[in-house]
Amino acid sequence: MNIQPFRMYITPISPVHIGAGESYEPSNYVIDDGWLHEFDTGAVLSALTASDRKLLLEIGNRKPDVGMIKSLQQFFFDRREKLMAYAVCSLPVLPSIDKLYRDRVGQAANREADGGQVVNRLEIDRTAYDSVGRRPVMFGSSLKGSMRTAILNFANGGRPTYEKQGLHPFQGQLLDYNQRGKLALELDPLRLLQPSDAHCTHDASPSSEVLLAVNRKKASVIDTGGNVRRSQAEAKDLYQILECVLPWQHRGFSGQLNVQRLDGIPAMDQKGIRRIPEMARWPNVESLSLACNDFYIGRFEAEMKVLRQRRFVDQEWDDAASALVAHIGAQRDSGRMFLLRVGRHSGAESVTLDGVRKIKIMAGKGQQSTTDTSAKTLWLAAQHKDQAQGLMPFGWVVVELDPFEARPEPNSLLAECCSTHASYSRELRTELVALRSGLEQKRHAVEALQRQDAETAARQSAALAEAARVEAERLVAKAALTPNLRLVEDFNEFARARYAELRGSKERPNEGSHQRVRQLAKSAHEDTDWTSAEKLAVALAIEGWLPKLVDRIDIKDERKKLKLNLLKTPS
Repeated sequence: MNIQPFRMYITPISPVHIGAGESYEPSNYVIDDGWLHEFDTGAVLSALTASDRKLLLEIGNRKPDVGMIKSLQQFFFDRREKLMAYAVCSLPVLPSIDKLYRDRVGQAANREADGGQVVNRLEIDRTAYDSVGRRPVMFGSSLKGSMRTAILNFANGGRPTYEKQGLHPFQGQLLDYNQRGKLALELDPLRLLQPSDAHCTHDASPSSEVLLAVNRKKASVIDTGGNVRRSQAEAKDLYQILECVLPWQHRGFSGQLNVQRLDGIPAMDQKGIRRIPEMARWPNVESLSLACNDFYIGRFEAEMKVLRQRRFVDQEWDDAASALVAHIGAQRDSGRMFLLRVGRHSGAESVTLDGVRKIKIMAGKGQQSTTDTSAKTLWLAAQHKDQAQGLMPFGWVVVELDPFEARPEPNSLLAECCSTHASYSRELRTELVALRSGLEQKRHAVEALQRQDAETAARQSAALAEAARVEAERLVAKAALTPNLRLVEDFNEFARARYAELRGSKERPNEGSHQRVRQLAKSAHEDTDWTSAEKLAVALAIEGWLPKLVDRIDIKDERKKLKLNLLKTPS
């Protein structure tokens, strides 16, 4: 047994979306000036002020209804300047999607029959990505699924099938892994074909952008009124918002393809039962290249014929892609280069086999669905939802294989084609460099404000701590006083508080403060338990506060009336 390893390079030549089961949601992204900025929980904690976080917590604790979702969307949108500075990744969006986001964020989409609101959730389906580097990735399972379809189609040769048990028994017949009427998956020869995930090779972002997917009829259908009938998706104004890998990234993804051989392993066990796949079915890169090119070039040409007839396709893209596919077709079994179609909206014809294809055709309301050998509509990449020209198909990629022991030799035509048509990607990268520089400056500004807030909070906290310490000491000291001295201290506390309330003004004579002074002096004169020191404290407190609290008062006259000198005289 041995393994033949190959370097696998993938060049997307049209937008590619491989679903990851995840979405960008308006609670973890904002869109501003044509760019989507994704942030995570750490960014929220770093970017937002304490008051922002308090408000976010309050919104999150509300009943999870339409109102709460709208408030949450609006909260992040209003703070997008702060959050953008802490983005974990940024990718371009179309002007139409930017406008859609601004028009809908924090708003209700429509109302239900009972008057309830339906919120705009604004999810954007994201393509498969590397969770560490957050860069797009093409899953090996997706690549192998496309390869498998082509190999099965080549093995079938366009013959119809009368298999009633389902897809897997049919595949078992084509690839000879039916064993005595049962599927023996260990005999499936395609388990010897092992593509890895293909990771993004371009360090300079972005490698993807947010596009619209629109549905269009393959054939022009005229209704009884003489109007061109639209597809059901068009009639319902349905479209999809997808993150897609940018086309024309030369060798934008790389991985490894292992082709395993089972030489030297007995084909049969002691009971005469086959244990390894038929040798004639063992895959090799030449047969893989031939099968993929035979199937996908045919599919490409058929689809392009429709797109040209309907005048949907972007002419510049058509010229470049068609010339490249013709070049690949001229060396279809070389084992070095082949065409493949992967991801969402690859088209029903590209995932089903010639001769046995049965595609479900959805009918209108109240009508029964049917099956056909071809789909009636296709999904295309668009700049805006009503676009009818300048569209591109999804999912087309070119795969190149180099033996590990050989020096990598890029195909010159493919490299030149990508260089010629990748100006858009280069413009985006230049724009992103400038954007990141601006975001870095914003981040420094936010951090400077946060440092100021932190310093202010620290000073306030220190002041509060010092005030608490002083108050604690005061209370301890007051508790140690005699009951009469505590009465004097109570008066001092009252006087300080009243003086602060008056803010420079004074009370009229005989009002609250004046009356309290008289009561305190009377108690010191009449109660027999007052000591000389306590009486002195009363006299000094009254002399100090009375002129500050009571207007138009003669302190000398008050000393006589209140007999303050008597309180000062030791008994």
